[in-house]
Amino acid sequence: MATEDRPIDALRDHLATIAAAGGTVTYEQLRAELGLEGDLVPVLRALSEAEDDAGRGLLTAVVVRADTGRPGAGWFRLAESRGRAISDAERTWAEERALLRRVHGRAP
Repeated sequence: MATEDRPIDALRDHLATIAAAGGTVTYEQLRAELGLEGDLVPVLRALSEAEDDAGRGLLTAVVVRADTGRPGAGWFRLAESRGRAISDAERTWAEERALLRRVHGRAP
């Protein structure tokens, strides 16, 4: 594994753990927990696209804004561009998080 892949792998693993538990994390919490700096959006988008291409869903559905507790508008644009119907944004978000929980959750 290349050294530059390690932060992305850590980010993916962290988000997968949150998804498995049905939780969410704010951008600020993510920065603090993983020691990240700068604009996270391009990295999160690329990660989400790669995960979706692999059939594991839009992993960044668990990353939310602190002021709303929901993903930002960019996540919904990404979801739409990846074929999700967003006419009912809350339902789309809930369904994506349910998919992530199934994909990343542990069997009882």
